[in-house]
Amino acid sequence: MSHLQRHSGPQMSSKKRFLVTLYSPTTLLAAWMPLFSVTLFHYLTSHEWIEAHDVLRRLYYLPIVVGAVQGGLRGGIFFAAVVTLAYIPHAFFMPHHLDPAKGIEKILEIGIYLLLGAIAGYLADKERKQRQRLEVALGEREALQTQLVRAGRLSALGQTVAGIAHEIKNPLHSLLGTSEIVDPVIPKDCEERKLWEIHVSEIKRLQNVAERFLSFARPSDAQMQPLDLREVAGRVQSLYGAQARQTDIELQSEISSSPVAVRGDRDLLAQLAINIFINAERALAHTQNRQGIIRFTVGATLRDDSIQAFLRIENNGPPVDVGHVEDIFDPFYSGTDSTGLGLSISSRIAQQHDGFIDVANDGLGVAFTFYLPAISEAELDTSNQESEDTQ
Repeated sequence: MSHLQRHSGPQMSSKKRFLVTLYSPTTLLAAWMPLFSVTLFHYLTSHEWIEAHDVLRRLYYLPIVVGAVQGGLRGGIFFAAVVTLAYIPHAFFMPHHLDPAKGIEKILEIGIYLLLGAIAGYLADKERKQRQRLEVALGEREALQTQLVRAGRLSALGQTVAGIAHEIKNPLHSLLGTSEIVDPVIPKDCEERKLWEIHVSEIKRLQNVAERFLSFARPSDAQMQPLDLREVAGRVQSLYGAQARQTDIELQSEISSSPVAVRGDRDLLAQLAINIFINAERALAHTQNRQGIIRFTVGATLRDDSIQAFLRIENNGPPVDVGHVEDIFDPFYSGTDSTGLGLSISSRIAQQHDGFIDVANDGLGVAFTFYLPAISEAELDTSNQESEDTQ
């Protein structure tokens, strides 16, 4: 599953968010302006105009309801309080423009203001939370549908690729065996020797391509066992650290200080991370006038009401094209000269581990994050102890 996330920076505090809502253009036009207008007419209308005062008292309901819709319970109570404060002087202390209604009616009206603000605000908050839950559920459903479609497409394509790769490997194997027999016959110093070496190297390259196709079509079974996800990141950095320095790429790490326990296949998870790393390295080849950076982050987070471990690999290369974000895990999709199977293989490995890879224009520039279920540290410790006892 993959989707392009949109981030709007640090989350705003609830108090600041309420203040922004309180003075938004919609609130100013639909709540504050009616409140001031009704109050002004209230204070300027003679006490002899009984019907007019009755209507004006009810018009106060509008800013209260609008405030509740905009700001929830807090907004409804706030505007009910403001309306009450604006109404009280006219209701009880204005000698020439006193509201002609009876005192008990005025008190009940104030009670209705406060009750209306509380009820409308509560309902607005409830509706907003329900809408948010529906949006999350809809997003998860769409992601699941995308994942299922991709899985079916990968399965069908995998069978085709396996057959083609198998047919290609047989003659390549014969050609490679023949080349080993012919190789000693060709003198080292003859003019045709260089062409022969190119011929042999191309056969080996095609054989490697066929092997990659087969590894995509027939992924190896995962040997699941408790492990520390930090070791996977460390392994990739150790393997490719020297290569990154040669290409002037800076490797950064933000690794959890405590173990990040998961259940998985150590080698397959390393392959997943390596494929993403190589993809980032190729993307950085297109950057100009700045040093390439690849950052590894390992930790755990609460996601979908469960603890998820994650391995994030960020780079400061070109952003992912929004229009093609759903295609980058498809086989043979590649913006470089590669076969376009690396991310597809990584996606299948993620599925084997009941996880998924998320891609976002985030962090340094582009971030690939692999999520999988976390397990307890106690289970990891028990597994390590059993391994030591076996040895």
